[in-house]
Parts: sequence; C-alpha cells; structure tokens
Amino acid sequence: MGTVAGAAGIGFGLPTIARAANMAEAAATTKSALGDQVIKSTCVHCVNFCGIEARVSDGVIRAIYPDKARAAYYNWGICPKGVSGLFNTYNPYRIKKPLKRTNPKKGMNEDPKWVEISWDEAFETLTGKLAKIKADNPSKLVWHHGHGKYTIGDQFPKAFVAAFGTPNLVHRTTTCEAARHVADELTWGGHGHLPDLEYTNLYLSFGSNPFEGEQWSRWLDHAIIEGKERGMKMIVIEPRFSHAAAKADEWIPIRPGKDVVFILALCKLLIDAGTIDTEFLTTYTNATQLVGGDGKLLKDKDGKPQVWDESSKSAKTYDDAAAKAALKGSYEVNGKTYRTGFQVLVDSMKDITPEYAEEVSGVPAARTRSLTKEIAEAALIGANLVIEGHKTRYRPVASYTFRGLSAKEYGVQNNRANLILNMLIGNMDAAGGLLLNHPMGHPEFLDPSKCEYPPKRVDLAKSVYYPHATHEVCQQVQYTVNDPKAYGLGYQPEMQIFFATNRPFSTSDAIKQQDGMKKTFNVTIDIVLTETCQFSDLVLPDLTYLEAWHFSPTRSTPSTKHSAIRQQVVNAYNIPYDAMTILWELSKRLGLRDAYVDELNKKWGLKETTFQKGRDYTSREMVEVLWADKVKKPFSVAVENAFVGKTISAHDRYHHGVEVECKGPGKARIKLYADQLLGSYETVVKTVNDNGITNLSLDQYKVAYTPIPTKDHAFPTPHREAKDFPLYLITHKRMYRNQAGNTAENPILNFALGNDASENTIAVNAATGKQMGIKDGDIVVVETRVGKAKGKVKLTQGIRPDTIAVSYHYGQWSTGFPDYAKKGTWINQALELHPDRICGMNSFNDTKCKLYKA
Repeated sequence: MGTVAGAAGIGFGLPTIARAANMAEAAATTKSALGDQVIKSTCVHCVNFCGIEARVSDGVIRAIYPDKARAAYYNWGICPKGVSGLFNTYNPYRIKKPLKRTNPKKGMNEDPKWVEISWDEAFETLTGKLAKIKADNPSKLVWHHGHGKYTIGDQFPKAFVAAFGTPNLVHRTTTCEAARHVADELTWGGHGHLPDLEYTNLYLSFGSNPFEGEQWSRWLDHAIIEGKERGMKMIVIEPRFSHAAAKADEWIPIRPGKDVVFILALCKLLIDAGTIDTEFLTTYTNATQLVGGDGKLLKDKDGKPQVWDESSKSAKTYDDAAAKAALKGSYEVNGKTYRTGFQVLVDSMKDITPEYAEEVSGVPAARTRSLTKEIAEAALIGANLVIEGHKTRYRPVASYTFRGLSAKEYGVQNNRANLILNMLIGNMDAAGGLLLNHPMGHPEFLDPSKCEYPPKRVDLAKSVYYPHATHEVCQQVQYTVNDPKAYGLGYQPEMQIFFATNRPFSTSDAIKQQDGMKKTFNVTIDIVLTETCQFSDLVLPDLTYLEAWHFSPTRSTPSTKHSAIRQQVVNAYNIPYDAMTILWELSKRLGLRDAYVDELNKKWGLKETTFQKGRDYTSREMVEVLWADKVKKPFSVAVENAFVGKTISAHDRYHHGVEVECKGPGKARIKLYADQLLGSYETVVKTVNDNGITNLSLDQYKVAYTPIPTKDHAFPTPHREAKDFPLYLITHKRMYRNQAGNTAENPILNFALGNDASENTIAVNAATGKQMGIKDGDIVVVETRVGKAKGKVKLTQGIRPDTIAVSYHYGQWSTGFPDYAKKGTWINQALELHPDRICGMNSFNDTKCKLYKA
C-alpha cells in the first residue's frame, strides 16, 4: 500500500484517503515495469516553482522531497504544501470525469445535481456553444485563469483566445500584487524588482512575508537568513507580527493603510538632511525636469522635456550633455514659472513632519527620525564596490514590499512612494539595493493611457475606468457581466471558462461575484469542485501537477536564471486530458487548429523549433518543442534533471539595467515625477464629459492620479467614511492554503500539521480583547458595511490594538467539499471593494469593522 495509506494508519483517521490510494495503485498499469524510481519535476502548489523529487514505487508516489540540485539557484527546500502534493493527486474527492449540471438554479446553497458524462459529450456540448458564439460575436466568450497560468503557461490560453477572436482573457493579478507591478511600470518601464540581499546591510520590509507565502519565498527566506547571519539588519513595518516580523531585528507596528505618509516622512527627512544621492537623481531620473503650474512637463518643439541649466541659466533639453541640470528650485522660462520635479516632491511634503506621520501612522516621531539616520548612514551614498573586476555603485539599503503596500485603494501610489524612497538613496541597480528587471523594456508604460471608451474588454482594463490596468481586473468581470450597459460595453457575455481559479471565493465583497455568474454558461477546468464549480454548467477534470507535462516557470533571482519542466510522474485516475490538450482538442473541433498553432508560435516567441500545422501534439510533445527552442539542449536533459540553471555575471547584474537604459543622450529616465498620470487623468475627464459617464467619480480619480504620492493616499474610502466602525481589518496569507480550494481538501494540511493549519482565526490584540470582554477562543462576529463573518478569536500581542487580522483563504463553502475543508472564517465576504483606480488592484486591507461576540 502507498504512502497515503500508511499515513492513514498512523493516526490521520482518513480511511477514505487510504481507499483512494488502493484504487490508484490498482489503476497503475505500469507499476511492475517501473519498480522504484526517483523522478525530478517542479512543484506548482504555489508560484515559487520549487524543484522536487518524487519517490515512486511500483507506479505509486510514496514521498516528495526537494531537488537538492536547485539549492544553488533558487530554492533550498520545500514547504508543507510541496511535501503534501501527492495527496492532491490521490484525493478521492477529485473530479475524475466530466460533469454536467442538471439543476438550473445557481446559488451558494444550491446542489448542482451533477451527472457524469463522457468526454465526447462534454466536448460536443462545449464546442457547439463556442461555435455559435464565434459566429455571432467572439467577444462574448470570457476566459479566466488564476493558478492555471502557472500549470500550463498562459501562452496557451492567450493563443486560444486570440485564435478564437475574443479580447477577454483575465488573470488574477489584481487579487495579488498588480499595484506593485503597475507602480514599477509607471516609474521605470518594467516590473519585477528584487532586493540584492547578497550585499544588503539594512533591509526594510513593508508587509512582505516570504516566510509565510509570497512570490520568491523559497529564495527570499533563505537569502534573508543568510544576510542576517553576516550582519544585515532587518526591520519589518506592518500592523501584524508576521512570521517575517518574528525573524526581524525590529517590528514597527504601523497603522493599516498609512504607510505612504510614513514613507514620505522618511523621504522628507532624508532630503532635509541632504543625505540623498544627488548624482543618481540628476543622471538617471527625471527629477530635474521642469514642471509648469499645470503639472505638465516643459518640452521643446520636438517633445523633449526641459531642465534648467545652471551654467547658462536657461532651459535645455534633459539629455543635453553640456547642461548642468538643477535638481532643486523654481525658474522662469518665457515668462512662466517652472519647478523641477524634485522641487514638486519637496513642496508636496512640507507638512509631512515626523509628528504628523506619528499622528497618522502611529509610528513614534522619534523612531521616524532615528530610522532616517540609519538609512542615511547605511546607504553609503557615493560608495563603490569592485565585484568581479567591475566598479559598481554600492548602496546596501533596500526597502521592499509585495502585497503589503499593494492591496489597497491607493496601492500604486503607496508603491510609488516606496520606489521614491529607494530612488533618493540611489540604490536602483546598485549592489545591495533594488535590482530592476529590464528597465525601459516597455516604454509605452511611460506614456498616458488612451483611456478607451467604450471598453472592448469585459474587465474594463485600460479603459476609462482602469486606465493603467496592464494586468487585467479580475474582480470587475462579474459586475460588468451583470450589467454591461452600465459600463458602455457593447455586448452581453454568454460564456465564461474558468481554469484553475476561484473568483466567487477569492475577491473582496465576494458574494456580489455570484450575480454575474448566474447570467452565463460557465465551464470550469479544475481538479476539485470549488466554489466556481458551484455556479458552473459544465466541469472538466484536469491533471494535477504531478501528472502533467509543462514547460515550467521558475523564480529567477538577482544572481541566477533557469528553465525547468514538470513531467508526468503518475496518472492516478487515468484521466485522458489536461488543460493543454483540452485547449488543443477545442481548437481542432472548432476548426481553429492552424490558427491556434500560429498564435502559439507568436505567444511563445518560437524561432528555430516551432509548432507545425496539420498535426496534433501530446502535452509532452508540446513541452519538447518549447524546450528545444528555448533551452536548446537534448530533451533527455529535461527528463533526467527537469532543470537547467546558470549564474548571472556581475556585469549583467549591475551594469545591464539603468546604466545602459537610463543614462546618456536619448535615453529615458526613471520617473520620480510620473507625469503620464496627469495626462491620463485629463483624458479621463474629457472622456467622462464627452460621453456622459455617471458611474465614475472624477473627484476620486483626481486624488488617485497625482504625479507624486501624497498624504491623501493614506485615507482610502472606508477610512474616511466608515466612522462607526472602530477597528481596522486587514488580511494576510498563510502558507498552508490557497484560495483555489485544492489545499482545503489536503489531509496533510488539514490534519497532520495540527489545528493551527486546519482553520484560521481572528487575531485580536489581547488588551483590546480584555477591554471588550472577549476571551481567547471565543466565537465573534466581524461586521463591516458590506457584510458579516463569524470566527474564532486568537488573542495576541502580535497585532495593533486598533486592528484585527484574518487570513483570507479559509472557510470554503462549496457543496462539493467535505466538511473538514469548510473550517475557518471566510473573511472575503465582509471586505469592502474599492479598486485602485489606476490599476484595478483589489483593496483587501482598507476595510473598517466592528467586533462583538456571536
């Protein structure tokens, strides 16, 4: 009997799992031929893509271990989710055959009354409806994916929707970190910066929690500990005593949503003390460019921004090599007064004193002052370091964030403030600072949005509603589907396909997601019956990551790059299709196979080895094509190692980015002053007025679209309006769970790790609990302006007295889940939704609430 059966025998109390293992073992037709094997692959239980080794005996997975060969590149181990992955594969509650809904009523408590159907019937049903939609208006199809992006690569669904003709492909990034990405894009023309922890001496973390669950976790956690061992100081700034805070030298419990004021106070003190990198600001950024009274940049007849040349006492083009550009001051040009972008920043912060920051953020003024001195001293402004023979700018301070500054109504501006803090000490692409990911790779991000109207897309991305939403707006879709005319959409969506994503569960104010899903024919591709399936008409089973082939993503680090595959270890229930081959079959039955092939070659950027028309491919064969073109090594290397990696030279690490892209004549500059936001706002105003749009507040957009972050961005809508709700409500992620639902059924994550993992709690400060008469373990109600959620209290010193915290991926409610998977608090139903008006980011951390005993 396999590992799962053995596990049941040592006290998990899961005879159903044991029976499933027996069934899978009986179905393993190749077990006698395989014997004992170690098969290397890549975990995709989360987005860290750790290397794994699956130990297989007689065709059954017995255990999963980390692939030690990858430790030198990006992951030193695997987490409990990774270890427990085989239980998802042998899960008896898995979807094993296509399912058809027979109950036309859709709702949280409605039994879909599933019946199993054949694959052929499922494909006939689906392609029949798709063919009618394509003949009418292809845009009426909406494709959603969440984690599905990482199980097959989003180039496959992107190619499919392109061949089909719909613009509507929507990823989940606005429930994750979209605001961070867009802040990067508006500032330096790309996204995906990382701290250079090998050389960092002072590391500030604003709500980044790699010790719990986050992108780059399995590199960041180890890199942070290595840094601390050599003396790096780590300061965590967030309202909750997270696992990251537990590893830190200091925890600063800031008030939720007020980070931007605290950061700007640090910036002001650095500037006032003169401890900034003037050379970096004048050479690499647009801080010297002249801004008029209307907020627009002064430009010459060729459209080039102007600076004030201190030598000639006149305006010159920003990239004039002879000009000595002024960083500070106001100047008169052709009878009008202009300030440098830097001066605009300085003037905007004049009232943001440490005392004001203390009043708003709760951080003592004395600590703001002392931290500023620490930053200034540790930044070593003007210093250089020789690495591998290359003289490199050395700024060993990094201020980093991920979801902490992002999941807010003003997430972009919070992130922009943090980028400006890093900018002031000149640490971008410097040793020990922030390393950018191909700056200026997308110069279009530095321009104003076209603010499309009427919108083409159902999520309103890049429209007048979300002008800079370059990562889709997943939570908007159902609102638009429910009432497309309200947003000017010229069609009514008819079908939604959901691939490994769980929108009715995972967004803020989540219950409202259901209204749109009741109006369309819904198809879900997944491994378990999630909340999305609850509203679906057709469900197709997928293979787990231990059963499928995939040209897998990895997590490149500042010093390494790599390529990897996932390969089929078993097929526990002999399921004949995975998502890749489902898409292939759909394209073939719809007569789109050759068009799909063309789009695949485009989306993947294939050059030497390409997909060929007139033939079919298995999943493995598709991966072979991608490996041959991208890696250019024999596929036997992939099968044996599942991975190839290389280190990045110091030259490419530090001298390939801003040194090449942002320095010198004709080169773009990093945007301290994001003037394109003002241009976008002007277009929003014109579009609203020209079209009589009434469901968009220009006053709110005016606050959001400032070229410089301001103190106004510390006051999201609930903080201003929910006066009768005294407590701040924040959310966070625990590494045991995701929102897709498959972890909710995993017995290791629900039983073997103890009660701490099987359900979440509502973290309440012990003093607050005592004041309210609430004891540890009491059942309480969290009430907000949009809903209520019930849960168990955990009294702790590790949360601010004015704040409660709840992890946002427990309390599953699908009728397809067993009871043990439904434990915990589903807090998303009570969270207010006020998306960032720049990028559409979901505002998970802005809600105010009441708390009382149930």
